[in-house]
Amino acid sequence: MRFGFQNGAALALFGLAGCVNTAPVDSCTARVSDIQVIGSHNSYKLAIPAAELGLIEAQAPEWALALDYGHLPLTEQLDLGMRQLELDVYYDPQGGLYKDPLGPRLVGAEYDASGLEQPGFKTLHVQDVDARSTCLQFTQCLSEVQAWSAARPDHVPMLILINAKQARIELPNSTIPLAFDAAAFDALDAEIRSVFGEDHLLTPDDVRGEAETLRDAVFADGWPALSETRGQVFFALDEPPTVVDVYRRGERSLNGHAMFINSTAPDAPDAAYFTINDPVEAGADISARVSEGFVVRTRADANTMEARTGDRTRLDAALASGAQYISTDYYQPRAEWSDYAAELPNGGTSRANPLSTCGIE
Repeated sequence: MRFGFQNGAALALFGLAGCVNTAPVDSCTARVSDIQVIGSHNSYKLAIPAAELGLIEAQAPEWALALDYGHLPLTEQLDLGMRQLELDVYYDPQGGLYKDPLGPRLVGAEYDASGLEQPGFKTLHVQDVDARSTCLQFTQCLSEVQAWSAARPDHVPMLILINAKQARIELPNSTIPLAFDAAAFDALDAEIRSVFGEDHLLTPDDVRGEAETLRDAVFADGWPALSETRGQVFFALDEPPTVVDVYRRGERSLNGHAMFINSTAPDAPDAAYFTINDPVEAGADISARVSEGFVVRTRADANTMEARTGDRTRLDAALASGAQYISTDYYQPRAEWSDYAAELPNGGTSRANPLSTCGIE
């Protein structure tokens, strides 16, 4: 099926008329940057049980409000049409660091620590406070996605956003996370490649090709063709420059790396992907980056506010911005609050990007 559209109105809204698809590529060849999909935020996260949430609320009501959500298992989300996932990872090379979280212990609740004794990265939101996950081991999460993806080789390229968690929390006796140094990032890239083979993983090297830098490749040729990348996944490290600098490990343009990085400037040598979370305040910036050929992820909702009120302002701004990957906590409504749910206007799992000149098949 082919989706057609007129993009003039959207371009005029952001003052970008004539700027879309500036790279000298065949405008009829749909590329990774020519799609728009919905994905999930903190995709692994389970809801915090009432007793633990009450404990948080007594100390930090606003935090409890923002943490009051949870997700279905990854496979079920993918079946519902999510094409972007987000995984938070903690470095745990010896295993066991996160096996006994403080929150469940304080309220006498059971906690399933299956797999937490084993070495390897762990997937959870906030140590000790919000530590329940549908897949506590990072490789467990990845294997679930890999199995789903391998069985559906025609899906559009799937983005998996990675947060490298290493912040302390201000609670007595809380777990102190290990820092992400070069060795930690070597191990993280290795775990990704242990699950996703070369043909299944879209990497910075694949996008760069023969160009000198990643940015040069995006500007000269654009992201790869959609027809060549269906069934693939790609990863982006969503971290500030200080952490990204560690991940680069001296490479100017992510040579040999498994993940793209959250760029801060369109002229950076390794610019290809941007996280721009607020489409209301930064809609023009998102559209500018998309018009230049970059891939952008934004958020349709945050901190449970839209679901509580039914407000679609942020979702509508995200859709109009042209961001290729739009993240939500509510692909299904939370009925006791409102009928809010983030979905594409066509009701499908993907659509042609409203700022693109190409349809998608």
